[in-house]
Amino acid sequence: MLSIVIALIGGYVFGTLQNHHAIELPPSDWAEGIEAAQAWREFSASLEAGGALVVESAPDVQARHDGLAFIAELASASLEMKLTRGSTTQPQFTDWMSGYRKFLGDSPDALYHSAEVSSENQYVISGHRGDADYVGLTLYGRHINGWNRVSAHLTHDDIEFDTQGNFSVSVSVIRPEGARGNWLAMDKDAHLIMVRQYFHDRDQATKATLQIENLSAKPKEATEPVSLSGDLRRAAEFFNSTLQGTVTLARMMSHMPNSIEPPRDYSPDFGGVFYPTPDNEYLGGWYKLKEGEALIVEGAVPNAAYWSVSLQNRWLQSLDYEKHQTALNHRQIQTEDGQYTVIISSQKPPSGNWLDTAGRDEGLLAIRYQRVIESESPTVRLVKLANFKH
Repeated sequence: MLSIVIALIGGYVFGTLQNHHAIELPPSDWAEGIEAAQAWREFSASLEAGGALVVESAPDVQARHDGLAFIAELASASLEMKLTRGSTTQPQFTDWMSGYRKFLGDSPDALYHSAEVSSENQYVISGHRGDADYVGLTLYGRHINGWNRVSAHLTHDDIEFDTQGNFSVSVSVIRPEGARGNWLAMDKDAHLIMVRQYFHDRDQATKATLQIENLSAKPKEATEPVSLSGDLRRAAEFFNSTLQGTVTLARMMSHMPNSIEPPRDYSPDFGGVFYPTPDNEYLGGWYKLKEGEALIVEGAVPNAAYWSVSLQNRWLQSLDYEKHQTALNHRQIQTEDGQYTVIISSQKPPSGNWLDTAGRDEGLLAIRYQRVIESESPTVRLVKLANFKH
């Protein structure tokens, strides 16, 4: 008898839990009069609209799958940047890609850390350089149209390190006494600082350690309800602008497949959406291949400290470089007589510098020339892989 009762209770509880997996939509007025709840509702609406935009923009099942994963990762980054680590008075660095997140055209050779800042405060960024071949600190303000602009910039060549590789950089409107070269001048509209690290072999390198501290006396933190609602709205704003910028650029580029000519309707200011660095010359285009086709990228080796060729999906995410060869830098690319050739295809050619499309028959071709002194624009041509001889 006892076993029957236990079985009945167990069945009831299991059935109840199963039914609770489906959540009913709340009444339409559930957030009225509660500022933080209204802000959450706005963020949730951004996620819903983002899903609809992805489904509308995706040309096939793979792109739709990639797109939905992309907005989930973007939502995670948005909340961490603007909510969890979004205080300008008690700033913290957010690791943008964080091992799994990808957005805004990430490079497999780079690490990106950002912190929210305000010109009302004075900051110091300190740490150890590690083995990074390049370290760059970029401060962003805003154009009148709201797009980001580079307002100040330093690289490892500008920064004084001690003999152990430690450094300290002041970030403020007025140069502190004794700061010398280790100072980033803040404009009134400064809102974000990014630290980039580039590596020739990221997996084997020691990464930089980074801390940011607000030195201003008695920092004033907003009360929690106001801070929460504002942070949620900033998260929604970052999510929306990043998604819209991504979709817009993909549409522009995909109208001119297998070309590296910039789209006719592309504005240089629009590039601010992607938080560019002045140390990189960004080239590339849209590849679109049928079975058996390959896109051949040919160019003169640039006089640059670093350069690379890589592939991204239509959501500006680097393709899976852990399982596929989807990116090559200048240490990995074989050159001949000052020229390089890179082969983009779904099948591996017998020889040559190959980039695997990893199941995506179209996407973004990204070429970076970093700290370039002299370069020529590369060319691309579409061929039958079986007929191509390198």
